[in-house]
Amino acid sequence: MTRPVPVPEVVTALYVVLTDEPLDTDLAAPPVPPPSLLLARGSSPKAVRFAESLPYATAVTADSSPSEAVETQRRTQAAARALAAEHVGVVVDAAVPRLLTSPSHPDLVRASDWFVLEHPSDDVSTTHGLTRFGLPELVVTDVEDGRLPMYDAVLTGVAQRIVEEWPDNDPVGPATITLRDVARGYGDASAGGDDPTLARSVDVTLTYDAEDERIVVTLHDDPAVALFA
Repeated sequence: MTRPVPVPEVVTALYVVLTDEPLDTDLAAPPVPPPSLLLARGSSPKAVRFAESLPYATAVTADSSPSEAVETQRRTQAAARALAAEHVGVVVDAAVPRLLTSPSHPDLVRASDWFVLEHPSDDVSTTHGLTRFGLPELVVTDVEDGRLPMYDAVLTGVAQRIVEEWPDNDPVGPATITLRDVARGYGDASAGGDDPTLARSVDVTLTYDAEDERIVVTLHDDPAVALFA
């Protein structure tokens, strides 16, 4: 029997505001990710150098149930951005971690706002950041040579569906991921249109790996043909 994904009672939103002056807080300073990790997760060298010049760190945090996690993340991030703007600082998204330099999130679920994709080897793609919602990270293995971007797109579509449906629906089991799911995951403006190509799909199976605490995504169709031909 396939094991379901466990649902935690509480998840935490955590953002770190870096400033050049101490802020009025009685809380202990949170740990700040090293520059090498911020760079590895996509932050620009210029932004990282500026962050390194800011010696004070303040945590902006909130707890919620998984069902309220997206809205709590938005609200907590907005508070961190406002604090940084007031003190000419920067915000670290601790769940990834990375520096936040893009505009704040619109009123829609756009999964790619909340994670980064990593490639620990040439045939593996995995998400990093979905744990903020109480979800395991996604992983796909045995990717054919040269097709990582296509598998990344499928993972983004899977993440979109899971984030929207969690925790009401357990993600484990068979699923059909459409090009519309992928487009919505990236916030593509065409995602809500009636382009028939958005109905293209791949069948996948999601399996919970309890030992590694991750969701393994197995594709049953070639995305190069089923989605992108």
